[in-house]
Amino acid sequence: MSDQQMGKKEEERIGLDYFIDAYKLVTGEQLTELGSFESPDFICARATGQQIGVELTEVRRGLWEALWDRILDRKYEADAQDTLDRIFALIEKKDKTRSTNYGNWADKTILVLQLRDCSVWSLRPFLDDIREDFSGYGFVEIWLADYTEIEAYGDVELFGLVPSKWWGYHRRENPYRKPYG
Repeated sequence: MSDQQMGKKEEERIGLDYFIDAYKLVTGEQLTELGSFESPDFICARATGQQIGVELTEVRRGLWEALWDRILDRKYEADAQDTLDRIFALIEKKDKTRSTNYGNWADKTILVLQLRDCSVWSLRPFLDDIREDFSGYGFVEIWLADYTEIEAYGDVELFGLVPSKWWGYHRRENPYRKPYG
């Protein structure tokens, strides 16, 4: 494994740690990492001992698009509609690879869409209207994880897409959650 690949996997592991922390607060379930792979990215265990795959996927604009948005339009956050298009494209892509590349994990994987340049808060007005569009994919669970405020708050917030039991925005209720310290 090259240094670049090792760095990428370490960054994924850091992202997984943030997700696991938020997941426990939302669902009450503890996930424990057992190992890292490629498809899915990680194998975790629930408190019951059941093993489950976790696939992390970043949702962000391309480098040049983000640069020109900042320079020309002074837009620091991606457009919510464009981000929704990216989300659906990534879910479609990951669902196809899930069914062909995940082997025994094909029907036992959580998909985590890591929002990097558009907050969950910006997407909320559009999500309720398209709730049913997220059903029919083969993932056990699908989550939007808002990584846009990690530097300020040191955590992520989740929006559950699948299953319907977890649908919606799950705000972090933490009295110590304040920006920059």
